[in-house]
Amino acid sequence: MKKEWYEALTEKELRKAKNGSIAIGVVTKEGRFYDGQFYDEPNETNVKDMIFEIGSTTKTFTSLLLAKMVVEGTISLDDPIVKYKPEYKKSLVNNGKEITFRHLSTHLSGLPREDMKVLRKRMKQDEDAKHNVFKYYTTEDLHRFFTDYPLKKHIGKKWGYSNLGVGLLGNVLCDILGEDYETAITEQILTPFGMMDTFVTVKDENLNRYTTSYNAKGERIPQIEIPATPGAGILKSTLHDMLTYLEYQMGMRDTHLKDAVSLSHQIHGNTPSKKTKMGLGWFIEKKEWCTEPIIHHGGTTLGFHTYCGFLKERGIGIVVFSTIQLKLIRLLKIALSLEDNVNANIANAVFKELIS
Repeated sequence: MKKEWYEALTEKELRKAKNGSIAIGVVTKEGRFYDGQFYDEPNETNVKDMIFEIGSTTKTFTSLLLAKMVVEGTISLDDPIVKYKPEYKKSLVNNGKEITFRHLSTHLSGLPREDMKVLRKRMKQDEDAKHNVFKYYTTEDLHRFFTDYPLKKHIGKKWGYSNLGVGLLGNVLCDILGEDYETAITEQILTPFGMMDTFVTVKDENLNRYTTSYNAKGERIPQIEIPATPGAGILKSTLHDMLTYLEYQMGMRDTHLKDAVSLSHQIHGNTPSKKTKMGLGWFIEKKEWCTEPIIHHGGTTLGFHTYCGFLKERGIGIVVFSTIQLKLIRLLKIALSLEDNVNANIANAVFKELIS
């Protein structure tokens, strides 16, 4: 792979960034490619083994766990969540319609993105919460939200990204299995895939590989903690492990989870964009420059940005990690889909070159 395909974009972002790092991994039928620049790591840093927070890309793992349990007959995609959480009926039922597993995985539940009332309260109560707010959002807070929240939006009608919804999805799946999220996702997904460098909790012996991220003031950002809704964004991983994940997604490696993987790639819902549909957890997006849709997901934490996407039939997968802090106006444009994020821009440039 030619470095010039993406080098101008990465250099441009790093020039604008304070203390930023970028790493890229590509897998094709011919093999793998890794590259990266790290702000405060030695030049001999092994790029493929550095640990990053993957943020909301975690949702694809949670949704694969869902697909696995559906394929095994443990649950149905259209089972109502209130069947498992009757105490949450107020927030899970509207006009006689019930939120299902499918609704949670495709962001069609009508639930809000976050419990902003409590998050704002936590940030006012504790200065440290401004830098790691989800650490202070407890399981009791989550239980109180779902017990008291009156669902007003129509279920299954309008797409709305919901960390709360996917967080609840992960929690309910784990309740059914009788395990916590770390145990369930490790036993059911990570170990079968041989992803030994993907974690909920990074142990001390691996902290020397944990990429450092900085805020706009040049201060180190602490590791993300999400005790109440881990399934929405808690995982940390490496380029090596994430390319392995994409190899399984593209069928380049055989697995007993292949039916669950296939189910997660089917279209299960719409989004506001006519070009983008929802799989289970995955975005399935049609690009003008490609005959095949890109299946992808991104992730953002306080310190990290992630892109993970692939062209299944062509066998091309790309993962981009960065610790670049974006200005508010650019974050708003990305949130409003007025422009792609840093990592998606880089990935799209590489996709275009590889298929040309």
